[in-house]
Amino acid sequence: MILLDAMKNYLHQLEPLTIFPMPHPDFAMDGPTFDDYRWQSDISEENESQRLYDQAVRNQHEKGRYHSWELVSEQVLLKDCDLSFWKYKGATIPHDLFWFFGVEDMERSTRREIVLTYQGHDYKAHLERERHQLGRVRIFWSTELQNKLAPLSQSTEKQSARFYHQDNTHYQLSFLHPEAIAADDNELQETSNDQPDGKSIREGRKTYVYSTKYERSPKNRLAAIKIHGTKCMACGFDFEKVYGKQGKDFIEVHHVKPLHEVNGEMEINPETDLVCLCSNCHRMIHRDPHHTLSLEELKKIIAENRNKS
Repeated sequence: MILLDAMKNYLHQLEPLTIFPMPHPDFAMDGPTFDDYRWQSDISEENESQRLYDQAVRNQHEKGRYHSWELVSEQVLLKDCDLSFWKYKGATIPHDLFWFFGVEDMERSTRREIVLTYQGHDYKAHLERERHQLGRVRIFWSTELQNKLAPLSQSTEKQSARFYHQDNTHYQLSFLHPEAIAADDNELQETSNDQPDGKSIREGRKTYVYSTKYERSPKNRLAAIKIHGTKCMACGFDFEKVYGKQGKDFIEVHHVKPLHEVNGEMEINPETDLVCLCSNCHRMIHRDPHHTLSLEELKKIIAENRNKS
């Protein structure tokens, strides 16, 4: 009796039993491990963290630098032209950029023929995967194209080869000189963006005119040229082809939405908010002060009038 009373007193002093939620294992009980249990809320938080991490990795690889390569958009890839680029008539492609050339599944010790179009002419080139363990993929072009590029190879200024992806067998090749493009930022301003408060009547007479200027970013201009190239996106005019060295790397950059129509500052996406135009097309887009033509409208006008001639 004394023992029974002692047991009752002991049990009475214990705290009431607390019901805890069942833990959720990472894997099924018959999976590779089942000794690392976590609460359901912890798993949800980690899943969200993993999703954000994966998205950050994808964003980083969508556009960015890969050694001497720069991915500008899904269709445009730049390669800094170093000594080896000219000496070996080619370059090694980083593994993260295999998809651009469609060589992810390319077998070792194999090659695939491609075409590089430069200044309106097609040249033979090929992609080659090495047989050793690293399995690097390289792009090489023909001696014929190399001879054509000889004047560029002797230049001392910084330049980038621009590969424009048409399909996995055809790429357009051009060259950009970023320093020259950045320095050539004194192009004529869009007339609709200058809002004078006074005007001059007689030519040759000194007159003070007050106007509103809208600041432009040279970085955005360079980014637009990297993406769209230096040929007019409306009529296809190529300054370098017509004017030679004098016209090299020149093109005017047009804001799809004129800056004077923007209330305050705005974020610019060079791929969608900027287009590259020759001087004539740029002027035609702005000729009507009450209506700025879209690129599509101007291209339609050009096509209609070309058909008439």
